[in-house]
Amino acid sequence: MRRLFVCLTALSMIFIYRHACAARDWEYWNQETFTYEITDKVSFVVIPEWRFKNDMSYNYLFKLETGVSFKINKFWEITPYYVHQDKNTGALWDGSEISYLDNTFKFSFEKFSNIKLSNRLRFQYDYDKAKTIFRNSLRLYKGFKILGTQEIGPFISEEPFYDCKLDRITEHRSTVGISYALNKNISFNIGYMLNSKKPADKWTYANVLVSNISFRF
Repeated sequence: MRRLFVCLTALSMIFIYRHACAARDWEYWNQETFTYEITDKVSFVVIPEWRFKNDMSYNYLFKLETGVSFKINKFWEITPYYVHQDKNTGALWDGSEISYLDNTFKFSFEKFSNIKLSNRLRFQYDYDKAKTIFRNSLRLYKGFKILGTQEIGPFISEEPFYDCKLDRITEHRSTVGISYALNKNISFNIGYMLNSKKPADKWTYANVLVSNISFRF
């Protein structure tokens, strides 16, 4: 598993290095995740997100995700989300309504080297555009215990977006970063993402600083 983690990290860095110079600009995406445990199997989730472009100076998008997570077993979770999204078009903020349906599979290899693998399959439907997107986010994390309950470690993730209407991949996200958990209820992630988009016949790229702070109640 350690060799696999090193190889995947190296491949992600090579991919990012190849395209980093062809960026649209620098962006900043910030998420805050609030999880309220209703029972040991059911949780209510709220995720606000802000995005900034033009070298992180212009707030062009706000998104609010609300959902209910159902823990089927220790490996599998299902979470439907309702998403309200506001996009700054310059003259005004344009709102849209979106639904997510997540199937997330999690595997932990703590007995060997504290490696965690998660695979999130997301079906996304945009009501305004009548468009369905299939997304597959694969994330690999290697943790190191520090100071009792605290843990820190690197992670990598890959996520392609498949547009069912266009019948092709129209977006791809490659991310490398650091995750820090103060305890089981508070954690923080920060990383670099290469965001690749192909709305027409040409790929465009953006360098994105991403951050997320999570609270569990």
